[in-house]
Amino acid sequence: MEIDTALGRDIWLVSPMIVLAIGSLLLLMLEVFIKERWPRAELTAILLFVSLFAITLVAPDIGSGGTIFYGTIYADPFSIYFSGLMIFGSLLVVFLGNGRLAREGIGSPGEYYSLLLMSLVGAMIFVSSAELITLFLGLEIMSMALYALCAFAINLRRSAEAGLKYFFLGSFASAFLLFGIALIYGLTGTTTISEIAPQLQVIEDPILYLAIGFFLVGLIFKIGGVPFHFWAPDVYQGAPTTISAFMATVVKVAAVGALLRIMWSIFGGEIYSVWVGAVWFIAALTMIVGNILALRQRSLKRMLAYSSIAHAGYIIAALLAPGQFGGGEAILFYLVVYTLMTVGAFGVVLLSAPVALDSPQAIEADDITRLNGFARTQPVLAAIMALFMFALAGLPPGIAGFVGKFYIFHAVVQAEFVGLAIIGVLGSAVSCYYYLRVVVAMYFLPENSESGLDLPPVHTLAIGALVVCAVGVIILGIIPAPVYSAAQFVIQSF
Repeated sequence: MEIDTALGRDIWLVSPMIVLAIGSLLLLMLEVFIKERWPRAELTAILLFVSLFAITLVAPDIGSGGTIFYGTIYADPFSIYFSGLMIFGSLLVVFLGNGRLAREGIGSPGEYYSLLLMSLVGAMIFVSSAELITLFLGLEIMSMALYALCAFAINLRRSAEAGLKYFFLGSFASAFLLFGIALIYGLTGTTTISEIAPQLQVIEDPILYLAIGFFLVGLIFKIGGVPFHFWAPDVYQGAPTTISAFMATVVKVAAVGALLRIMWSIFGGEIYSVWVGAVWFIAALTMIVGNILALRQRSLKRMLAYSSIAHAGYIIAALLAPGQFGGGEAILFYLVVYTLMTVGAFGVVLLSAPVALDSPQAIEADDITRLNGFARTQPVLAAIMALFMFALAGLPPGIAGFVGKFYIFHAVVQAEFVGLAIIGVLGSAVSCYYYLRVVVAMYFLPENSESGLDLPPVHTLAIGALVVCAVGVIILGIIPAPVYSAAQFVIQSF
């Protein structure tokens, strides 16, 4: 598509963000002026589809990449890949929540969808920033909307608690990141990523080590890595299930993209040796703690929270295998598989809850015993959940999970971190227990006498989202090459 002016071209290249930002404001305005029921979820889905379609139109015009808006935003394959994945994940979340928001305690769906889109816009800015102040603004746009979404079920104490806890701890982590940005600016006199890296290579100042530490704290917190993981189980359990799925996938994808951009672009080269040891221990602890603590969880949402922590450990491990080792390609492929598996698992938890969140029985609504005998009452949902559990464990028929972990651990071994790969493999073996425990409950245990409540009707779009996730997991296990090749192209142009 030919654009005459530089500004017009810049606007065209960020049109996916513009569609979502305008759509978010439109939803707010319609919520104010339209008093009767109107199709909020459908309009949100249309906006996401339009944005996803805009990405397919924009991608050919990007080429090998560059910056726009005076060097503040990257328009490159890396940004396109992550933005497309986040929009796709958000679309799945919207489909899963359609018809279930009231049962989740969400009384203002128009505002809910508006905040969801605004958080997604912030995530896209976060992962596409070519300048550190812009990166921080993207982080705050994403986070501020997310704090409100976590507490959106205002009549439920645990939802308000989740939002408040995430707000305080998230603000604390953001302060670390901002302090790291300030130190980098003090050392180099610039906040432009492409200008920072060459200057840092020749700087020998202890302040640099402190700045790297502050960046790691801020970014590892958003990913949910140990020792900055303690917020995740409480927030995931207290927040509405759709938001838990959004945080576990879209927000984590954005944080991983920003982590790759910062650690490999700014702190790469000779500085790699400064942080490699710290990241090794973070990855090892994250895999160990996430898998071990997941073993004792009765709540499905808390179990999936610790599961997401363990998977963050696998991703962080591959951070140590840049360039020719293949860590970048492994991470990008794994993020696609992880998004499908995790959104699908949270989706089944949402659709299998027999009571609304404001019911007296809601405390136990996500207890694993609720799934006892689930295969006899809901065979389709049980089969889909079993597929996701096998995939998360890396076992057939969920071969995509195994392939993703194979790419991760192969890259780690290629980078000569064999010990870390062994920890990851052992952690993955431990995870089989708590994933397969769900399958055992559904297929081999008698029905719980307290769980004889009928499930509400499941919307067609929700079933469609689960089917997409399930089919995606199966296809990526059989034919991983197209996505992996796309990931290789993105990393080569990075």
